[in-house]
Amino acid sequence: MQKLKLSLQEIAEVTGESLPLIHDAINAGHLRTFLVGRRRFSRPADVEKWVTFLQKQSDAGSPLKYRARPAERARP
Repeated sequence: MQKLKLSLQEIAEVTGESLPLIHDAINAGHLRTFLVGRRRFSRPADVEKWVTFLQKQSDAGSPLKYRARPAERARP
């Protein structure tokens, strides 16, 4: 049986993205999630929609940047 919900850690594992980036995607409204108690989950279909969205953005020539890299965050 296929999993019905994925934890944020599982999303990171299957997509290869970091947890901070996943949190940024959630905060931006790009990745739909829900709470069970204090834990946050997403349906596999919603993760697939997010990855498709990322691919479409990239194909259109405007890949998303959710957060600045450490060097870009540093102030001169």
